[in-house]
Amino acid sequence: MLPHNKKLLIITGILFTFLYIIIAAFLYFILKDIAISQNKKKLLNILLYEQAQKSYIDKYQKNFIYKLQKENILPKEFFDPTLMSATYITRETLKEYNLLRKKENMPQIIYKIASDNPRNPINKADKSELQLLKKFNSHEIESFSKKIKIGDEEYIYYAIPVVPNNKTCMKCHSNPKLAPKNLVKKYGDKAGFYEKLGHIRAFFSLTIPLKSEYQLINKIALIFDSILFILFLFSYLIIYFIIRKLDQKDRQIIDSSNIDGLTKIYNRKKFNIDIQNKIDQNITNETYLMLIDIDYFKKINDTYGHPTGDKVLEELSDIITKNIRSNDKFYRIGGEEFAIISTQKNKEDEKIFAEKLKKIVEEHNFDEVEHLTISIGFTKYKPNESYLQWYKRADEALYEAKKTRNTIAEK
Repeated sequence: MLPHNKKLLIITGILFTFLYIIIAAFLYFILKDIAISQNKKKLLNILLYEQAQKSYIDKYQKNFIYKLQKENILPKEFFDPTLMSATYITRETLKEYNLLRKKENMPQIIYKIASDNPRNPINKADKSELQLLKKFNSHEIESFSKKIKIGDEEYIYYAIPVVPNNKTCMKCHSNPKLAPKNLVKKYGDKAGFYEKLGHIRAFFSLTIPLKSEYQLINKIALIFDSILFILFLFSYLIIYFIIRKLDQKDRQIIDSSNIDGLTKIYNRKKFNIDIQNKIDQNITNETYLMLIDIDYFKKINDTYGHPTGDKVLEELSDIITKNIRSNDKFYRIGGEEFAIISTQKNKEDEKIFAEKLKKIVEEHNFDEVEHLTISIGFTKYKPNESYLQWYKRADEALYEAKKTRNTIAEK
């Protein structure tokens, strides 16, 4: 393949590889972001449900129990967290929820109520949770979420505040003297009391692992990447075959500009390029330049006409082409003058090669003119020699051969 077409294919391959990596990575991060976003929504829905459950307990369940106490159906000192503590009910509900998730092989959800004044020590907010609670109370944020690491796994953490203290809450969270005696008996008269209306005393938080979502992302990404790879490969193959076709046309154009129109062998232009390339490549082996001239060719043209002369040139080119090696280069560099660039072990082998060609031509029966002869001059390339120096010595050798005709001379 021609260098510029090969370069185009390499650039296209690199560009396709770069685009593939960029698109695949971009898709993976989009899918990852979607997975995190979806998990946030899941957790928010659960938290909103728990918030709604707490509101229901405060508005209806507690009020109903207080009504029963007023009517002396229940004693005034009655308190049971299974009916009256929203945090207790929420925690137990989520325990049951996790059991159901476990049966379905779903990841467990980590639940916590973080409070700045908890009755139950397990709800005590740590330093970072207290900071978050302050932000909820100052209405700086309405919710909070972040990606965290537990061990080697990634999780989504989501938190929303509980409903601010209302009148129903204050019966159990203001003065312990107003609270049910069984509540004070169970938790004491210090923790969970002396709170104010409107204060957000706690927030709910849920933490869920991202492992299952990441597994789904990887599966989707693998499918997409495979399809994308096939599309890029298919596109590249199409481009490859288009460039290959163009390369063939380019070669035909180049070859046609380097081929002699009459004899169909290389022309003087190609000879000049090749001989200069040989020199530029710093030749170190036994490389020879051979010049061949048809003896008395002008007489052939004058006697038989130029069409016959052209036919002789074609026949001679065909004979020599069939009797040189595949790595020998054969050129028509003038009217009846030809050149061969060849590699031999030594000067004797080059002379044997020249004798072979001279004899084959001499013995060949040409149409109309029957027999003709050729003169040959050859010379070996000398280190650091220029194109003109090398060619001049070969031309001088040919000049010597032409003095006697049907002769071989070397310089």
